[in-house]
Parts: sequence; structure tokens; C-alpha cells
Amino acid sequence: MKNSKMFVLLAMLSILVIACSQSNASAPAQSSPQPAQPAVSAGNSGNAVAVAIKGFKLEPAEVNIKAGETIVWTNEDSAPHTVESADGVLKSDELSKGDKYSYTFTKPGKHDYICGIHPSMKGSVTVQ
Repeated sequence: MKNSKMFVLLAMLSILVIACSQSNASAPAQSSPQPAQPAVSAGNSGNAVAVAIKGFKLEPAEVNIKAGETIVWTNEDSAPHTVESADGVLKSDELSKGDKYSYTFTKPGKHDYICGIHPSMKGSVTVQ
């Protein structure tokens, strides 16, 4: 009886270790910080700026636009992501691969945002 309980415990621990190692295998490897890319400007009013969510990064991470312009985020990763700002302006549903989220900014200001699932993914939109 004692051996069967030990066997079950070891089997459960093995499954846990395997499951954790597989979920970490899909996460991106940590790399040294990359130099900041220049902020992108949308230009004329009414334009849309594309932000790609890929490789567990936002590209571009910083965007400068004018009031009335729209940002469109597209998830290009197989992992789900969200677009969320602390001020509540941005709040997407969970985005699967290929899903898009857009928001038209009407007031000047800076909006920092993250992926709510992966908070190390950070970006900002500055509205002029």
C-alpha cells in the first residue's frame, strides 16, 4: 500500500515537471535589452497605425499620433495577448492569433499600456 502511494505521488510530480517544462519551452528566451526603436508617427488625421504583437513584443512599442487617429493592434503570436492601459482607456478582449483590436484616440496625452497576460510586454501611445 505504501509503495503504491509513493508511485502515485512520483507519477504526479513527473507529470507536473513535464507540463511546466513544456509551457516554459514555448516562452521566448530572455535576451539582452535591444536599443529603443524610434517612435512612429501616423501623420495625417484619419490614418491608422499598425502595431504588431509578435515574438512577445509590441512593434513598434512607442507610437506618436494626432488626436482622431486610430491604432490597430494585430496579434501575430500563437499565444493569446491583450492590450490594457492602467487609465482604462485601452481594454481589449483576449486576442488570439490573427485577432485585431483598434482604438481611436480623441484626446491628447500619453497612454502607457501592457499585455495583461504578459505584463513585461509594454508600449505607449502619445497623442498630440
